[in-house]
Amino acid sequence: MKKIVFTGVLVLAGVFTMWLNNSISAQDKYELKEHNGIAFSEIKGYEDWPTVAVSRRTDNNELRVILGNTAMINAYKEGIPANGKPFPDGSIVVKIGWSERKSADFPVAYEPDVLRRVEFIVKDSKRFPDTSGWGYARFVYDEKTSMFKPYGKDASFAQECYQCHTIVKKKDFIFMGYPHR
Repeated sequence: MKKIVFTGVLVLAGVFTMWLNNSISAQDKYELKEHNGIAFSEIKGYEDWPTVAVSRRTDNNELRVILGNTAMINAYKEGIPANGKPFPDGSIVVKIGWSERKSADFPVAYEPDVLRRVEFIVKDSKRFPDTSGWGYARFVYDEKTSMFKPYGKDASFAQECYQCHTIVKKKDFIFMGYPHR
């Protein structure tokens, strides 16, 4: 009887340890959803997407790399938006933002420091008719916890993004062009 009880205690301890390890393991960012329903999983594999361009925001000392999925890159190569055509549904652009720091080895250069955010814009005319076919997502990264969280308290941030992007309405609401290579 003691052997059965001891075995049962060991099994329960093992189950508890597995549960504890799973509950404190690294976050699966692809399970996250923005308040407007856009899921991080919609850009799965973005880390390997081609670079559209890089940018620097001086208002918040941030360096960004802008990536595009195949539909976005192909559209750029076809001359969109300069040719007056809109990006096709399925186009996605991702912006990864880092704080900047001066290079220790080459002080006139800046380099990425701490990851701040991953933002993306998805073109789906049926899904996002109120924002000219574009859906906006922003996931803020917390260096202390190594976790992402959706931006804002509700889906209203998408209207904020859209209002800013109306500045480039003639470019189908996309700021960054595809620079010559």
